[in-house]
Amino acid sequence: MLNVKYYETYYFCNVISNILMEQDSYLRDLHNFHGDGNILNMLQPFRKHSVFHDFLEFVIDDVTWDNTYDIDLEERQQLIKNNAHLPIINKHLKWDILPIELALTFHGLEYESFSSFLHERDKKFTTCDKDDIYDYLLELRLNGNFEQLIEHTSKEVFHVLFQNRVLMLVFNTMMANALEREHTVESKSDDLIRKNGKLKRKNIPSWVRKAVYFRDRGRCVLCNKDLSGTLNLDNVANYDHIVPLSNFGFNDISNMQLLCKECNQNDKHGGDATTSSFYHSWY
Repeated sequence: MLNVKYYETYYFCNVISNILMEQDSYLRDLHNFHGDGNILNMLQPFRKHSVFHDFLEFVIDDVTWDNTYDIDLEERQQLIKNNAHLPIINKHLKWDILPIELALTFHGLEYESFSSFLHERDKKFTTCDKDDIYDYLLELRLNGNFEQLIEHTSKEVFHVLFQNRVLMLVFNTMMANALEREHTVESKSDDLIRKNGKLKRKNIPSWVRKAVYFRDRGRCVLCNKDLSGTLNLDNVANYDHIVPLSNFGFNDISNMQLLCKECNQNDKHGGDATTSSFYHSWY
C-alpha cells in the first residue's frame, strides 16, 4: 500500500504536465535526462520502477533542490531581525525553516534540521549564506534523506498521473523520439534491441496487466467495449503499446493500455500512437 499524503503532489503533477506539453521550452533539461546515451540505460522491459518513475524523479529532484536553494535568503533574514521582539511570530511563520525541511517533516522522515546543521558551524540562520544551504542539501543527499523524499513524492505523482493516458502518450512519444535519435548504422542487436534500433517485444508481466486492466476499468479505451468476460465471452482483451514498438515505443507500464481485439487490429493497424481521453466517472 502507498501512504499518499498529497504534500505538493498536485504542484509536481502540474510541473510534469507543463514540461511534457511544452517540451521546446525545456530542451536542455530534457536532453540531460534522455540524451548522450542516457536513454540506453532505460531499456529493461517492464521494470516496476518504470521509465516514467525515472522521469518523475529526475524532474522532482531538480525542482526540490531549486525551490530550497533559490529562496530569498536575505529577505527571510531581514524579516527575522525585524520581528526579533516578536519571537512567537517568527516561530509561527517559520522563516528559518527551509522548504525541503517542511516536506521532510510532513512525510515523517527523520533528518537533521538546518538550524542544527548551522549550529555545528557556529552559525545562525540570520548569519548564514547560500553556501550553507548548498552544503546542507549535499548533506541531505549523503544521508539519503533527499533521495527518500524524492522517491516517495515520485510515487505519489505517479499514482495521479498514470491515470492520464494522453500524458502517457506524450511522454512515451518523447522517449520514442529520443530512442530513434540514438540509432546509428553501427547499432548492434542484443537481447533488448533490434539492429534497427527498435525494442524487441517482451512478455507482459501479470502485474502490468492487472494494473492496466484496473486503470482502464476492464474496457477498451477506444470503443468502450466490456472486456471483463462477464457480459460477453467473445470480447478479447489486448494489452497494447500506446506508442508501438515499431515506432520505437518502450516496454514500460506507462506505455500500455487496454484495447479490444478489433480496435487493436483496425485502429492501430497503421502503427500510429493512439489513445483516448475518455474515462469512466466514479458515479
